[in-house]
Amino acid sequence: MATSIQKIIVVIGATGNQGSSVADTFIKLPGWKVRAVTRNPSSPAAQALANSGAEVVLADLSDITSLSKSFEGAHAIFVNTDFWGTYRPLIAAIATGKTIPKEGEPEPSQIAFETEVLHGRNAAQAAAGVSTLERFVYSALPPMTKLSGGKYTHSYHWDSKGTIVDYIEKDLPDLAKISSFIYLGGYNTNALFSPKLDPTDGKYKFMSPLNKDTRMPIIDQRKSTGPFVRALIEDQKPGIKLLAYDRDSYLTIQEMADVWSRASGREAIVVQVTIDFMHEKFGLPWEVLEAPKFVAESGYTGSMKMTQPDELTPRVETRSYEEWMMGRDWDTILKTDEAAFQSAKAEIGVK
Repeated sequence: MATSIQKIIVVIGATGNQGSSVADTFIKLPGWKVRAVTRNPSSPAAQALANSGAEVVLADLSDITSLSKSFEGAHAIFVNTDFWGTYRPLIAAIATGKTIPKEGEPEPSQIAFETEVLHGRNAAQAAAGVSTLERFVYSALPPMTKLSGGKYTHSYHWDSKGTIVDYIEKDLPDLAKISSFIYLGGYNTNALFSPKLDPTDGKYKFMSPLNKDTRMPIIDQRKSTGPFVRALIEDQKPGIKLLAYDRDSYLTIQEMADVWSRASGREAIVVQVTIDFMHEKFGLPWEVLEAPKFVAESGYTGSMKMTQPDELTPRVETRSYEEWMMGRDWDTILKTDEAAFQSAKAEIGVK
């Protein structure tokens, strides 16, 4: 009796937004077996993957030996490294007084940068040693410091991924020959893409450091990452740098506000504010806020030559940002907004 032969795809970050999308996509494909790599195989997310048919294995990006073992026999590997998993605990420890920064010590952003670069290099080195490997896909971001000519140097979570891409292309040429890179647009769940009720006048406002005509690519990271990665592995030649965003979802800030208004049934207006305002009013760190400066001047990917979704053959079908917005639970969202609005009014003494 003939048996079907399955290829193995290893997914690093399989319990996160991007990785779980890739795992879910390939689990449904009859020609593939998913090997989900995690530091905690007993977590609910890891167990859910196991119950869906994935092989869940223990490995750590800090341990290249464990990575090499998890990559054995792989035909494809998807890697998404995590800057924020290092950065956020460091910031929280400082904010709560558990850690007191000392003069001359690296800042949390620098530590997270170095950690992510180490993780990316480890994954690439381990992948380079896999004789069965046919495709390697890394989830990247544009190198902001390089693209801005050194003008913007503090968006470490962009530059860390750019540094890993450079390492693969320059130091691991054989791996680079079978590699593709996916650059995801802004997540559709990004808080900057949702307006807030202003307690002073009761109006919904998109408080944005970008002007209303600035365009942003938008993606449903949980649903669309997997189909795009599948296309890079099964349909496309290696060497692609894909800017991944959903159908009809490369929108201006004003168009995003218009979509929100149509979906919610509430009017929303765009109010451009300064970066300093976003930092002081909402407590957003500079690590996040330097990106809007770059995007406002150069666009999301600057001068990089990128493959667009509509250039892929066959085309990857995804639902648009507006379709996603129309499907949200607006009764709950608006009730939550109203409760926060009333609380904010009481706090500032507005009747």
